[in-house]
Amino acid sequence: MKISTFVFFALIIIGCKEKPLSEIKKENEYYLFKKQISPNEKFDIFKYCRNGTFAFSGDICGTFIREKGESFSENNNYKIEGNIKFWENDTLSINRFDSSLNQPRDTTGKISYEKFKDLTLKIYTYGSINSSGIKKYSFDNFKITKKQLCFENIKSIMGEPLKDNCFDLGNIEIINSTNGLKEIIIERISKSMDFKYRNSDGTITENLPEIKVLDLHLIPTKKIKIMNIEKLKGVFIDVE
Repeated sequence: MKISTFVFFALIIIGCKEKPLSEIKKENEYYLFKKQISPNEKFDIFKYCRNGTFAFSGDICGTFIREKGESFSENNNYKIEGNIKFWENDTLSINRFDSSLNQPRDTTGKISYEKFKDLTLKIYTYGSINSSGIKKYSFDNFKITKKQLCFENIKSIMGEPLKDNCFDLGNIEIINSTNGLKEIIIERISKSMDFKYRNSDGTITENLPEIKVLDLHLIPTKKIKIMNIEKLKGVFIDVE
């Protein structure tokens, strides 16, 4: 009787064990699937995309956060509407944007707060994004501290020199391969009053509010092998 009871509960535990993320990726047909472990190791963040159900429907993409140990679910965890900004102790800052096609009226962000479990989310809400750009740099090496990712010897490939060599953990993606690190991508929001808009009559209106998504691509100058990449904290890595 005791043996059969033990076997019964063992089967329940095995049945409740979550599938490997690689299997979840395959079953859901994600063409983009990234994971981040929070710096305090209490939460996981997932970014995903898959093709729409119908030929002319848009892709299905999203970002959600779950408490460590919870099952994977697109719908039953906290959805992050917007882009991750950075971690600050036990607070996650998020950039959220107006989804309308109207030009932003200003570059001021309204701050609000939300709560998920014991995690505080600081929301910066802006007008719609009206600009984007890419800049490229090289670097010799990098290290990750508890709060930042820092580079050694950054040099410009395409774009003005960077003022900083350290970036807060959060919206950072590490692109790895079997041959080593390919690049590190950091997303930043840039704001100015330098936006130019071409009107329907051909005239140009200048000095408008600009809310710009800027991707910094940092490429290593030498081969870098990352040991235990799946254990890195505060950065997104691809789920293979």
